[in-house]
Formats: sequence, structure tokens, C-alpha cells
Amino acid sequence: MKPSKKVAAKRVVKKKPAKRAVRTGSIEHKLLQLYNRINYDETQTSKPKHIDRRWVWMLIEDLQNKKFTKLCKEDFEKCNGLWRKYD
Repeated sequence: MKPSKKVAAKRVVKKKPAKRAVRTGSIEHKLLQLYNRINYDETQTSKPKHIDRRWVWMLIEDLQNKKFTKLCKEDFEKCNGLWRKYD
């Protein structure tokens, strides 16, 4: 016996990838990388390291609280200097 009704094949539901907390390549992502680099630097354990880490975290919090979306020239020049310092 042949079935009287044809049933369409079921489609496989594709799962969407999980969203990241921070978009890769964004300013916030780069600042988090800098913060982690300062935090796990083994060569320097003095007070300037603590000050640098706190300053970067302040920028991250300002971005997260939507106080601004771009860094000013002084901020990104200091960040570039920190990247060189903790490289």
C-alpha cells in the first residue's frame, strides 16, 4: 500500500552561535586585552602598574556605561604607550 499523503521532510534547525559579551575588535575588547596584559605582567610589580590598570578599567567602565563611544586623542595615545610598556 502506498501512503495517500506525502509528508515533507523535516528541516534541521541550525543553532545560532552564542553572542559574545564584547564584540571582537571593538574598543572595549582592545581595552580588556590591555587590562589583562597589565594584570598578568610578571616583570613589573610596582605601584605604576596598579595605577595603569585602574586607569584602563575606568575607561572600560565608561564605555560600558555608555558615557562615550570613542576615545579622545590623549586617551588612545596613553593606551598606545601602555601597549608598548607592557609588551
